[in-house]
Amino acid sequence: MLGIQKMATDEACLYLNVWTPNLRGTEKLPVMVWIHGGGNVEGSAEWPPLGSTLAREGVVVVSLNYRLGVFGFFVYPALAAESPHHVSGNYGHLDQVEALRWVKRNISRFGGDPNNVTVFGASSGALDICNLMASPVAAGLFQRAIMQSGVCVDSVYPVTRQAESNGELLAKDFGIQTLPESLAALRALPAEKLLLTAAKDDRVDLEPVVDGWFFPEQPATAFANGKQAKIPVIVGSNDDEVSIFASPIVGGKSNRPRTVDEYRQWLRREFGPMADKVFAQYPVHSEMDVPGVFRTMDTDFDFGFGARLLAIEMARIHQPAYLYHFTYVGAGEFASLGAFHSEESMFLSKKYWTTWIHRPYDQTLSSAIIGYWVEFAKTGNPNNSALPMWPAYQPNTDLSQELGQRIGAERVPRAERFAIFQQFLNDRLAKPPE
Repeated sequence: MLGIQKMATDEACLYLNVWTPNLRGTEKLPVMVWIHGGGNVEGSAEWPPLGSTLAREGVVVVSLNYRLGVFGFFVYPALAAESPHHVSGNYGHLDQVEALRWVKRNISRFGGDPNNVTVFGASSGALDICNLMASPVAAGLFQRAIMQSGVCVDSVYPVTRQAESNGELLAKDFGIQTLPESLAALRALPAEKLLLTAAKDDRVDLEPVVDGWFFPEQPATAFANGKQAKIPVIVGSNDDEVSIFASPIVGGKSNRPRTVDEYRQWLRREFGPMADKVFAQYPVHSEMDVPGVFRTMDTDFDFGFGARLLAIEMARIHQPAYLYHFTYVGAGEFASLGAFHSEESMFLSKKYWTTWIHRPYDQTLSSAIIGYWVEFAKTGNPNNSALPMWPAYQPNTDLSQELGQRIGAERVPRAERFAIFQQFLNDRLAKPPE
């Protein structure tokens, strides 16, 4: 149904791919480095297969793999003890950094310009790029960034001690206590067993960690204080991001609220004492309203708010930020999903799900997205004479570029509701770490 039903899993994952139209040319072309999504627990550099499509547009394309899940983000005291930086975790990010260092050293052999590198990614790949922008370890390794439906400015990551407690829980799943010899016992376990056990334990949350080295502070704080990489960015989100996560099209099952009471309970769990204020911004008046309002609220909270906030914070440090809002709705079984999470990647790669129903306008939208992305990689500005004008983001005008049946500037949808999410973020950042 989807072409690829299941990604291959292998510890031998640290490799990258290069597509170039310029292997023996003297001119050095712009480089685009793709960081895949998948929640930092799954995914592959081969998906979506966009390298050959974009390389035809006059850029060198690199896609990379990196460690995921327990191998990419496991934090454990014994690992920190053997580290020269006295930290553990963030290994997936370190793999991304090392791949970018490889690009800087070697991409000229493939006709690429090591001083004109754009990192781009979707979902957790986009969030990872945001993290790289906030980390001094990645400084100078890329000159532009494109973030599709994922940012770090609306997130609060655990600090080392919080994350170590997660690692200790996982070790206890195997009957291993936190002792000097525990690391050897963990390393003796089969890789597949580690992966499966970590996936089954709902208490274990493997994610980036504020460790004092890779992240000296919360990435959200770094951006708020203007300490992020000073580079042009494209950033955006889709109109119905979360619809796909509970869809049977991808084998999902919905455990979302279906009644007004369940919706209020969900808000209380997520927002605590601010739940009533969120409800006032996203109210429901009947059971029939709940699914649609919840989908809009969760899309805004997890994606739309953060994309706009990142654009604001880049404009604040006088860096060009191009904000987009993807709105294209598919046909057939996809119609009920609206403009769903990662849908835009099909148009960027020209590789569609096997059940996608093609329409003539698909090609128009695909050409526009590819045109904007490639022009941005070449110049730091997505605009050229063949495409509708895309204004750089300015807080006073609050414009994003709609990418859908219509392509052009619009006011950021529902932005007047985002103040409650900003207040919630501020409260979380102000809370001292446990």
